Amino acid sequence: MQFEFSLYTGDIEIGVINLSDKYDQDSDSSIRCWVREIADNDALKIRFCQGRVIRLSGKTVYHYDQVSSTNFIARLMAASGAEEGTMVMSESQSQGKGRRSRYWKCPPGRGILVSMILRPPIAIREIPHLTLLTGVAAAESLRRISRCNAGIKWPNDIIIEGKKVCGILAESMVSHRYGAAVIVGVGINVNQEQSELPPDCRETTTSLKLETGNNLPRLRVLEEFIRSWDKHYQCFLEAGIPYVKEQWLAYNHTLGRSVTVNQGSHSVSGQAVAISDNGGLLVRLAGGDIKEFLADDVSLGGSFYQKR
Repeated sequence: MQFEFSLYTGDIEIGVINLSDKYDQDSDSSIRCWVREIADNDALKIRFCQGRVIRLSGKTVYHYDQVSSTNFIARLMAASGAEEGTMVMSESQSQGKGRRSRYWKCPPGRGILVSMILRPPIAIREIPHLTLLTGVAAAESLRRISRCNAGIKWPNDIIIEGKKVCGILAESMVSHRYGAAVIVGVGINVNQEQSELPPDCRETTTSLKLETGNNLPRLRVLEEFIRSWDKHYQCFLEAGIPYVKEQWLAYNHTLGRSVTVNQGSHSVSGQAVAISDNGGLLVRLAGGDIKEFLADDVSLGGSFYQKR
């Protein structure tokens, strides 16, 4: 069985989804199920279409009041042929997530919830460096707009005075019709009050407003991020991994610190000493051996989170 339908925001066509037997086999199953649900559910389709299209710093940004997840919508758009640099932004999301499927919670209109579609001409082994590169762009832009000492906690958090202000989630995908893409999601706490932060991590998270004492225009924050991203992305495509490592080191708040690497049922402690060519964290263990960690959770030494 085969059918087609178009997804629109206002009068703007995003693309045409073509579901055939071949597409079913090669595309993401969650996207297929969601597309079928839209096709069979007019109310859901109307909610999805209540978006706006804006141009910001040369990017096409699809702006929604609420979505399940900006990364999920971006994956759907990528599967329907959306070009590199297309962005999805939402005022709120009901199923936003970070690494290891943790939920990312943000009150409507208080933060930046955005995902970007990339189709980089790079080798598969270089894809993890996109997370590091996004961290560079986020830290640089947040320093510029807030005057705070934002830095990177490996692999995907931006922190200010030890407290998380921004999270990054990169996911790769392949569609039968349009090939490979990488979806990079960024969540920034901009204007939250202390009471609006999640209760279970209120002591280890913050917002730009809490750090500066001022409300910040969220589109201006996003503009600054886009400018930084475009600059560093182009340099990465030209200069490769050495450029990413050089820039990451300039903004890192991880190396030289005591860290605990959480690996599910157990954890390993040591000192973070370097970033590998794979984008992994090199940790010197108690016995002196150096071990590489590629996709694990890292906690900085407890004293780093004490109030100052």
